[in-house]
Amino acid sequence: MLKHQPGTLAKTLDFIGRHSPGEYGLFWDPDGTMPWKEFYWALQEDSSLRFVREATIRELTLLGVELPFLLDGSLLRLRAEAGPAVYLPASDVPKRLYFGLRPKHLASARENGLRPTRRRFVPLCEEKELALRIAKRTEQSPLLIEILAEEAGRSGLSVLAAGPHLYLVESVPAKFIIFPKIRQDLAEKLAQPALKPKSSPSPPVAPGSFIVQPHHLGIPGAVKPGAKGSNKEAKGGWKRTGRKERHKRDV
Repeated sequence: MLKHQPGTLAKTLDFIGRHSPGEYGLFWDPDGTMPWKEFYWALQEDSSLRFVREATIRELTLLGVELPFLLDGSLLRLRAEAGPAVYLPASDVPKRLYFGLRPKHLASARENGLRPTRRRFVPLCEEKELALRIAKRTEQSPLLIEILAEEAGRSGLSVLAAGPHLYLVESVPAKFIIFPKIRQDLAEKLAQPALKPKSSPSPPVAPGSFIVQPHHLGIPGAVKPGAKGSNKEAKGGWKRTGRKERHKRDV
């Protein structure tokens, strides 16, 4: 169920998705698509829009409310009538730009620079806060790195303007990146994948042997594990059996 008037909600989503995506750290690929999850994560930063789900977009469509995009599997796709997103070369590239790096990618970035993974471009930000905001959507503790953007631009790197403080590049060579100072051993530790906690192993049993259970010793009231009524018998069952035996001796 929609928490806003459909028309009002559609205008808000239209503003974020088509008119000013760069203000939210969002951008469209050349084929007019954007991962739905990236759009969703950006909406989560606004408490009044956290209710928006894929079902919300479909509901607006069924109601006949116009949106500049539609859901196409796991992607948002710009409608043909909305026109493509065009990003032009930046006329004035800032001296430095920033990027929030996942710690596990630090070793790879030091060797190969920055490269996109699932997108066409790498988003760089003029403001540190925006870079960290984007990174924290998928990483709890990102590393802030600096890009010598002006120097890279003079060396031939194409920098596109995607908003007032957002820029797009296809890659950034490592020589134009200033990495935070981290000890080598810590950097290697960050590069290692997180290990899942292991469950406590069962005690080893020698071949041909078995673990002695109470029912093997003939203890009154002891039942085999998993037997019907075993839980009930375990709660005071042996006491009742003992009372019966004493009663027989007294008779």
